Amino acid sequence: MFSRAPFEQAGWDTALKGLANATGASRAQLLAIGECHTLFNWMTNADDGYVEDFLAIEGHRADVNYRVAASSAPYEVVWEKHYDLVRAAASNEAYIEHVRRWDGEHGAQMVLANDPGAFFGLATINTKSDGRTTEKHRQVLSDIGPQVMAAIRLQRAIEHQGADLLLGSLDALRTAAVLIDGMGRVCSVTNAADELFAPDTLQVRAGMLRAARPDIDRGLQMRIGLALASRQAMPSEMWLQSSHGPLLVEICALPRQEWNFGFAPSAIVTLKAPRGFAGDQGPRLSSALELTRAEGEIVALLAQGHSRQEIARMRGVSAQTVSSQLRTIFQKAGVNREAELVSIARAVIEMAGR
Repeated sequence: MFSRAPFEQAGWDTALKGLANATGASRAQLLAIGECHTLFNWMTNADDGYVEDFLAIEGHRADVNYRVAASSAPYEVVWEKHYDLVRAAASNEAYIEHVRRWDGEHGAQMVLANDPGAFFGLATINTKSDGRTTEKHRQVLSDIGPQVMAAIRLQRAIEHQGADLLLGSLDALRTAAVLIDGMGRVCSVTNAADELFAPDTLQVRAGMLRAARPDIDRGLQMRIGLALASRQAMPSEMWLQSSHGPLLVEICALPRQEWNFGFAPSAIVTLKAPRGFAGDQGPRLSSALELTRAEGEIVALLAQGHSRQEIARMRGVSAQTVSSQLRTIFQKAGVNREAELVSIARAVIEMAGR
């Protein structure tokens, strides 16, 4: 059932119900927790309101959820014996009320993966009438764990393939876009967006899209978080001021399938700059003069009238570095002076604008 789950409609729900049946439990659960929030929390036969209640008490936190606190190494089964030890040391009444309200106090679980930024867990949930787990039922959970993780990896590969197709389409349209996954991490960056990145505006750091100014970055992260949490397609706008003009940043949620593991793009950040920005003309000049992308951007900035010192500041390098790059550019373009280079660059831009 789990090997077929990524390919079938409601395949994961069917597989989890099969696991619950094989372990004598009323429900089975597949959970993923990111660095800052729950990626998904799927429980079979869960009543309406369960997930909302779980999120309201911040059930992903180890100091709240005795199941999370009792977690062990991957593929090691944990059950009521371990829950009792955690609860005896420090019980959280909010979570205990939560599991009793939804009749799911007992059960067994295992960590499937504890990767940086994401924790995957599998559990069987026993009601009061189910009673505590048995050794036989825990063995079933132990046996199936590696197969469930293999299916998750397959699901991840499928979602990444979809992300690659979307990236290709956006690149073909010359759209400046950043794709964000369910964990808030950058999946992909189009070439047009990469050209707009700068030390004084936006950059990708540690896998996250970050703004240079801390106050603007807080607003950016808040908007990305809201897009991931709400899954609503209404875009949120913010403006960034850079040394070469304003940059419009739009954050929008992408439609998500019910069984989405957070690897596929869940939000899109699009960047828009006024025409004439170096990022618009840099690739064209790179192609016309047989330059690298970075060299093309430098020529575009020169054509806009920026000095070498200003270009160095915009690009976050020293003026000596820019001068060194210009010597290489002069040689490639077959010119000896900056004025000649600017004249050729403006001619190329003018020709392309006709």
